[in-house]
Amino acid sequence: MDFLVLVYKNQLTQKDYPPKLSPSIHVHEVENYSEAIRLATKQSYHLVIMITHEMAFPPSWKVNELKINNPIMFFSGVNKQLLHLLLSFIESMETMQIPDQMNAQLLESLSFIEENLYEDDLSLEKVASHIYVSRCHYSRLFQKHFGTGFKQYVMNKRIQRAKILLQRGEPVTDVCYSVGYNDLTHFGRVFKRLVGVKPSHYRQESLMKRKA
Repeated sequence: MDFLVLVYKNQLTQKDYPPKLSPSIHVHEVENYSEAIRLATKQSYHLVIMITHEMAFPPSWKVNELKINNPIMFFSGVNKQLLHLLLSFIESMETMQIPDQMNAQLLESLSFIEENLYEDDLSLEKVASHIYVSRCHYSRLFQKHFGTGFKQYVMNKRIQRAKILLQRGEPVTDVCYSVGYNDLTHFGRVFKRLVGVKPSHYRQESLMKRKA
């Protein structure tokens, strides 16, 4: 089975990609919507994944309306870590002894997480319910195939976004709520545990570097 990965507005260099990929995974960097559609419809694929390092695809991409013969999924806000995670999971699909429908469900769960990442009610239960499996079953699948727990994965993604906003000079309180936390104290504890400094210190240091 062949897989197509289309990367829009790439911010990574070639060395950031995994050194060895299965020949069945075809990765292309695309500059515009028409080029992406041309590649996505060129041949039959088991799955087409369109990703961007931006926080969203341009409105002209019409991601909610797009229909092609190949199954397709979209992911935004993809950094190096998530790109490796996606590519590793796709490679594992070639040898997994679980039904294709479950493969699709796991990928659908990632897409659902991306779409709801900054909602304060995002939970393991909600994602599991979205793909019609039990909470415990989904937790085991997530850990097995993605190599990390659901909670840790969401925290990492949220804090990565928080760092970007703080680097831009956004107020800490605004950043806290915009990345899915409704408790400033809890956000500060999580941020310090993962980054090593308080959000306010990180923001101040980032602004000083920009002025230097």
